[in-house]
Amino acid sequence: MTNTFARLAAVATLSFAALSAQADVNTYSAHGSVVAVDAADQKITVKQDAVTELGWPARTFTYVADGSNVLKGIAVGQTVDVKFTTSNAFNGSAHFVTPVGQ
Repeated sequence: MTNTFARLAAVATLSFAALSAQADVNTYSAHGSVVAVDAADQKITVKQDAVTELGWPARTFTYVADGSNVLKGIAVGQTVDVKFTTSNAFNGSAHFVTPVGQ
């Protein structure tokens, strides 16, 4: 029983640490038009407005989708909002891609 309790405590501690680390991740938003969707490689290319928080100019940018459902229902030509994380100006991980009215 003590061993089981120790394991549960360890799992709880690791889970809390993971949640704390996630809280430190900055998420950004981009708005633009879908230029390409590559479902096989889980990538989306968006001609987007500037992302001022990051100092990014308006440009065409390819994101890697963070999960198989991110690109579901997304098609070339749609106007979308992209919620993403990034570690530099050359990569981005799209967590949500949401079609918006035109």
